[in-house]
Amino acid sequence: MGGIFNSKTQSSLQSNVGAPSSTGDWAVKVTVSDAVFNDLMADAPVFPDSFKKVKGLRFPVTPFINMSHSAAYDARSVIHNNYPYYAYQNSQVDQMTIAGSFPVQNKNDGLNWIASLHFLRTVTKMYYGGGKNQGNPPPVCRLNGYGDYVYKDVPVVITNFTVELREQVDYIGVDVPTGGRPDAIAEALNGTVDPGLTADAGFLQGSNVTRAVESSGSTNYVPTDSLISITVVPVYSRNKISNQFNLKDFASGKLTDKGFI
Repeated sequence: MGGIFNSKTQSSLQSNVGAPSSTGDWAVKVTVSDAVFNDLMADAPVFPDSFKKVKGLRFPVTPFINMSHSAAYDARSVIHNNYPYYAYQNSQVDQMTIAGSFPVQNKNDGLNWIASLHFLRTVTKMYYGGGKNQGNPPPVCRLNGYGDYVYKDVPVVITNFTVELREQVDYIGVDVPTGGRPDAIAEALNGTVDPGLTADAGFLQGSNVTRAVESSGSTNYVPTDSLISITVVPVYSRNKISNQFNLKDFASGKLTDKGFI
């Protein structure tokens, strides 16, 4: 009686895994600002409403994250001495790798997978060609996850991403409202032909419904399980480092909402 596991004194640790609403959405997310999303992606039909609420990629399961911080010292060798002297050079947060599985079980999951892929393709390209901000580099993203003292609005740029499309998993068809001739598809499905769309609608009407949608490019095949890996590097402007950072505030936790890690 009275051992370590005495029922009168033992208490269990509470987990938030089953109740994320108790601490907000602490899932790992890589997002862009409202201004960037509204300018580039808000009117793109490939992004479903659920994706537009997040404004970026949200890992559906807990990902693997490799994080490294380093402080560089220069070794100064001294003649006739057993130990070198070390002169501090600089500190930095090294590039981080975030990799996680993307299970797809239904249409909504499939739409989110396609939107995530399209998002990563977009934010790794510069502003080129016509349009605003011509010549600007790819947009800066924000990394969030696990709470204010882990990742809170960390400014990052995505330097690389990979998507593993496995051969030994099932693929499911997901209808995306992009590509093809939606008006012609509707005519084919309704069994009527618009005289102005005779060639397209006639071809579609001669096929079954599945082929009609596939031929339009609206059906995309998504793996039921895949691995998405991204490499990010934290970036801070000279103005932000000079005017907002000091070690005392960083140590006290006052800079957690400024993106410093």
